Amino acid sequence: MGSDIDTAASVALCGALAAILAVFAIVSLISGPRSFERLEREAPLPLIGKAPMEAVYAAIGPVARVFVALGVSANAITVASLLFAAAAAVSLGLGHFGLGAAFGAIAALADALDGLVARESGTASRFGQVLDTTVDRYVEALFIGGIAVFVRDDLLLLLLALGALVGSFMVSYASSVLRELAVADVRAPMRRIERLTCLLGGTLLVPLVASAKPNLSFRVELAPVVIALALIAVVGNVSALRRLMRGARIACKDANPKTAPAPVQQAPVRTTAIKGSTAASTSEQRLRHP
Repeated sequence: MGSDIDTAASVALCGALAAILAVFAIVSLISGPRSFERLEREAPLPLIGKAPMEAVYAAIGPVARVFVALGVSANAITVASLLFAAAAAVSLGLGHFGLGAAFGAIAALADALDGLVARESGTASRFGQVLDTTVDRYVEALFIGGIAVFVRDDLLLLLLALGALVGSFMVSYASSVLRELAVADVRAPMRRIERLTCLLGGTLLVPLVASAKPNLSFRVELAPVVIALALIAVVGNVSALRRLMRGARIACKDANPKTAPAPVQQAPVRTTAIKGSTAASTSEQRLRHP
């Protein structure tokens, strides 16, 4: 966890984020604040707001245009996101948290980049949307799964990782349920961007903690990841359950039978026999009562 390569990866990742934030702050001061449609539905990150998310989106915008010019498809970037997530999972499972954070950051950036490329190139499609959503779930599962593999001998930490995995999936499931019920989905906490921020922040800090204070106990050295997993497990599951209960109340309310209007009484059909013509009378009754 405290190898030189992991420490270097964590330092490089922190430096890259700091540079992106600095450039974004300078550009915002000169040209004014920028808004991104993709981030409208996202809740601000606790304590730090939306600035990091906006800075990252501003930074990858030119990259998206380069990929469009090179003919790289959005679906190819989505698949690349899955491959980088698999590399992150392997790294985390082997205890290389710095490398895992670096691969995970690239996977997260690729996930944001594919949507920009699809819009810039005009190639957005239902297939791409399904592929992107599916890969999103696998990326999170691989990331948390890699941590779970590493802490498998510590039952408490393993249960915490599994709780975070359930929380991440339940938040996404609650969003799907509310969409099916056509219920306005409030900006609930612990959405995907927040979960990835917690995971990436926790993993990149582990090598820095280990290098700053050697010979720490296993759990203390993993404290940043433990905090991240605990936040996702607790806040994620509580947020998902609250939204599901809200959806259930609305569904039950809609299912209650409403007072049906009284049936309209139809006037009885009057039949008049036509003198001297039994056949005509019978024909008239057939027309009225087919």
